[in-house]
Amino acid sequence: MGRSGAGEVERQRARYGLQAVLGSNLAIAVVAVVGVWQLDGDKAVIVGVLTTAFTAISGVTTAYLGIKAVSNTAQNIALGGAPRTPGAADAGQAVPPAQRGPETPAG
Repeated sequence: MGRSGAGEVERQRARYGLQAVLGSNLAIAVVAVVGVWQLDGDKAVIVGVLTTAFTAISGVTTAYLGIKAVSNTAQNIALGGAPRTPGAADAGQAVPPAQRGPETPAG
């Protein structure tokens, strides 16, 4: 499979992964709304249901974004495009000299 085929597979993985996350978040929100609607004003339980729903949505979304970031980083490294660290000199390259201000004559 060529480079363009791998890019298409990655694009589809990202698309369907995002759809799965959005679908699960929507399902959690619907269940929370229906649950709150059925509770008939019991504020302590409503707060618990909404807190749990928010935690679940946050957890699913954060997990997806974290896995996606690690996957992208691993793919870049595997393809030879290692991520650059700002300020770090690459091995084998000359480091430019430090900038100095004007020197004053001694005396």
